[in-house]
Amino acid sequence: MSTQNGYGSFHAKKIEVANQIQFHGASDDTNTVTLNCADPASDYTLELPSAAGTLMTTSDDVELSQIDINGANEESSPANTNEIIVYNGTDNKKMTLATLAGLSDFDSSVAGTDGQIVVYDSANAQQAVSMSGDASIANDGTITLADKPSVEKVCESNKFIHLDSNRDCSNINVLEAATVAGDNVEVGNSTNRWQFNIDSSGHLELRYSSDSGSTWATKQVFNNA
Repeated sequence: MSTQNGYGSFHAKKIEVANQIQFHGASDDTNTVTLNCADPASDYTLELPSAAGTLMTTSDDVELSQIDINGANEESSPANTNEIIVYNGTDNKKMTLATLAGLSDFDSSVAGTDGQIVVYDSANAQQAVSMSGDASIANDGTITLADKPSVEKVCESNKFIHLDSNRDCSNINVLEAATVAGDNVEVGNSTNRWQFNIDSSGHLELRYSSDSGSTWATKQVFNNA
């Protein structure tokens, strides 16, 4: 077959062959490339693109730059059964969206337990933690403060309140004999009372009343100078 290169060019508008066309190549005619056609079940037309390039075979690798998705329509309703192509470092493989969603590397959610919240640590990684201190949170978002008063307490206007030695809000008490009125602070029972008063000069007076506050006697004056 060494004379194949000497036959020159062949021009035709249409060529019909049985099922094979053989190519010997320009430099080596020992080996051949055969373009073979299986028995067609109907009339088919294979269109060659109007562009320069190389035909690919099933054994060729596909580079990402060779894939053009600009003309593809967007899939607005993807299903778990839809498939994508991934490269595992050796071969191209197909994978369903359901398999992709199940991969831990793609799962951004953090495992937690009932009533925990998700926070970010110093490495900006998500962590599920339980609230501590005086507050807790339920799985419906309700926040509960542990040290709120166990029962409702009331206090009259201008009265003092005090807490117990643990500063526990559940033990709020009202100092019924202590009042605040303007510049005066009074402490005492209904008959005997002591009063701190700011006089017109800005001095602090300690005064005493033995008649339920009808009259006052100044016991001590603290000068502001």
